[in-house]
Amino acid sequence: MKNSMKNLKNLSVVLIILAVILVLVVMRTSNKNLFKQDPEFAINVATKSINSVTAEDLKKLSAQYILVDLDDAEKYDPLRFERSVNIPFEQLLEQDNRKVLDQITGEIVLYSADVSTASKAWVILNQLDFQDVLMLLPAENREVFNYKFQPDTTARLE
Repeated sequence: MKNSMKNLKNLSVVLIILAVILVLVVMRTSNKNLFKQDPEFAINVATKSINSVTAEDLKKLSAQYILVDLDDAEKYDPLRFERSVNIPFEQLLEQDNRKVLDQITGEIVLYSADVSTASKAWVILNQLDFQDVLMLLPAENREVFNYKFQPDTTARLE
């Protein structure tokens, strides 16, 4: 009788642990912030520069767009671009900002003084299944890769 009570206690502990694990798995899979796009798609778009526009291209853009300035609020100048909103990069995924982004009709054009910040934001929004997201590139100092990457063959790991 004591053995069966002890076994029943052990079984209940195991069942409680399994229930907790099941709840955690359900919470994880129902998370809205899970990535949805294939990373291969993001790589292809980025290497072909399909996801970027310049200020001149933006003027020619006939579709509706909203420019999202990712810099800090003190650097934001609403008169610099018409149809712009400031969402600092660090606050991009906050609930209020996600609502703003969800309500945008047309294209979302990301801008930051640092191109890498706009690139990171593009990847995040792309993986969260936002459609029609572009990056505004500065007209000057556009980085061009002149050489093909070649690994260093002088170091041998033997």
